[in-house]
Amino acid sequence: MANSFFQAFKTWLHQRRYSLTAWLSTDQQEASEPENSLLQLPTPLRQRLFQQLRQLPSHPEHVEQLKTEFHSAFKGWYTENKEDSHPDDWDIGYHGNVWIIVSPSVANLQDVIGVFLKEIAEPESESGGDIVYKGLKVRLTQWAARPDVKSLQKVLQQQFGHKISSEHKREIVVIPCLEHCFLRSVDGLESIDYLRKHLLSDPSRFWILGLGQVGWKYLQAICTLDAYSDRVTHLSELSDQQLSEWIDPIISKLDINFPSSSLQSKLSGEELNRKEKYFKDLAKESEGIDTVAIQLFLNTLQVLDEDKADPQGDQAAPQGSKISNNFQSYQIQAKSPKHPSLPKLNGENIYLLYSLLLHRTLTKEELAESLGLISAQIEHPVQILRKAGVIEQQAKTLRLNPIYYSTVCTKLAGDNFSV
Repeated sequence: MANSFFQAFKTWLHQRRYSLTAWLSTDQQEASEPENSLLQLPTPLRQRLFQQLRQLPSHPEHVEQLKTEFHSAFKGWYTENKEDSHPDDWDIGYHGNVWIIVSPSVANLQDVIGVFLKEIAEPESESGGDIVYKGLKVRLTQWAARPDVKSLQKVLQQQFGHKISSEHKREIVVIPCLEHCFLRSVDGLESIDYLRKHLLSDPSRFWILGLGQVGWKYLQAICTLDAYSDRVTHLSELSDQQLSEWIDPIISKLDINFPSSSLQSKLSGEELNRKEKYFKDLAKESEGIDTVAIQLFLNTLQVLDEDKADPQGDQAAPQGSKISNNFQSYQIQAKSPKHPSLPKLNGENIYLLYSLLLHRTLTKEELAESLGLISAQIEHPVQILRKAGVIEQQAKTLRLNPIYYSTVCTKLAGDNFSV
């Protein structure tokens, strides 16, 4: 009986083999992306689009998160230290006056903090130019470039001093990029020691310190920074819907098309709207980090070959024209977002990338010092990594390309780096 069943099944399969092959072939064609008909974005088009993406405002979700966390952190310090109390009445030590904001090390935390400060500023801030909150001056510490490591402590001392003012003028002090206050070198932590011993213990100031995840882990291991604060805010991951709403103005102007859902999704009954599916994948691949999502989004865009405009006409587009005019000749499609593979890294390159993540941005001279080398010794690996697109350079400053953030962190963690 079993033999007759298998013989019948064999006969049925033989009769249906052509229709089954045709069905599978059709579905695979529908599921696959039309790679042969798509071309990479022309360089002028890619550069202009990247500029538009970089000009997107800080995500409102992050700004709202900081506003909520700030009011909670600030309230305790502001209520505890009354204006009529005298500095001599304050206890030495911890005063609940330090709020730490931690973000992914490739996020634009300085921009987010800048927008947050503008939104909490009171009306009187408009006339004087200074930011004021609850009558207290907000001092935003920014340097055009990282101070030389030997002068870091001197810079902090000149700006803040370490003696409590007899006039008892309270203020809010913001250091949006704490990575600018230290360097991973022999004497590079002296300024952080000065900050901890003399500045954070001054209860007349409320401190807002921003830094990246890798820098946070490093300072935790070196000097237990969280001992000075019970208020540590980690920037939240953005959801697929939040990323979609944020990038949608660019998508609408370009009229970007999205690829069809996969065969696997169709068979499992989980087929989604193509755009929704794309942003679910983008949120997963980017881990909800806005700067990574932008790079991944840009990396997925391609133009249809048959509809590609004359490159000469594209380059001749007037400077400063609207994005819709710049891209109107192109039909653009987004393929599935995927992280590019890292090139093979040796030990020298791994330490180099760790230093860039630890400090967010570095010049070649600073990068060399953080590695205990001279500039000439890192010239070759820097150029190799730049050519591969793993690191980027703007003027004299180097940084990790955000699109590689997740894969570099995974690699570093596997090599026992604290990330």
